[in-house]
Amino acid sequence: MPLLRLLLLCVALLGGAVAFAGASGAQQTLRLTCNDFPPHKIEQPGADGQRGFDVDIITEAFRRAGWSLDITFLPWKRALEFATRPEYDGVCSCSRAPGREETLAFSDEIFAVSVGLFALDPAALEGVTKVAELKDRSVAVVGGYNLEGELDAAGAKVTATSTDKRALDMLLHGNIDLIYAYELPTRHFMRTRTLIKGIEYREMRRNPYYLCLSRQSAKSTQAMADFNRALAEMKVDSTMKRILRRYRIEYP
Repeated sequence: MPLLRLLLLCVALLGGAVAFAGASGAQQTLRLTCNDFPPHKIEQPGADGQRGFDVDIITEAFRRAGWSLDITFLPWKRALEFATRPEYDGVCSCSRAPGREETLAFSDEIFAVSVGLFALDPAALEGVTKVAELKDRSVAVVGGYNLEGELDAAGAKVTATSTDKRALDMLLHGNIDLIYAYELPTRHFMRTRTLIKGIEYREMRRNPYYLCLSRQSAKSTQAMADFNRALAEMKVDSTMKRILRRYRIEYP
């Protein structure tokens, strides 16, 4: 009888271990959408192998917490839309905007970047100190960014483009007066063009952004807790600073 009980106990323990391993394995990979947004997120790394500092940050944070990432690159609007579909668990990073919190959970702040206006003719920036002063001005912005809503509210003549690179091309060809954009991606594309020397930039504000996980994903609660804990460690142990310096960006 004792032997039988021992065997039954072993079977129960083994079954529990297998069940635990199965559940753990199901949580090991997080499926995220990303948009090509250099130097934050780079779909096709160059010879230096850099994947973008956002990708490096979230990959390292999840690695510390025992997760791996499966990242799919899509245009921004689709990346945001697909992030809440059953086959995905969230989007690599996004900023807060009306309506997003209904479907997405936001992490602690990852970083904050400058948002402002780019002009080929410095005169286009005269008298503009805030977005509300862009009424009737011709401004390009990437469609789907929350920046587009700010321009609409200001009464600007908005041209929505598919990418930051496309907005820059429109500015260079004189199709628009201004670009309203995140500073770092636009400067990234400026560095790849030989003609660009005299473009002016004026900051409007700083924009914090976050890891954004789908509220429908069964993994999101645990994954978010793990991410926030690892992110806090990375800010203290200088990992964030080291990652950003690889992209020539200083962490405050």
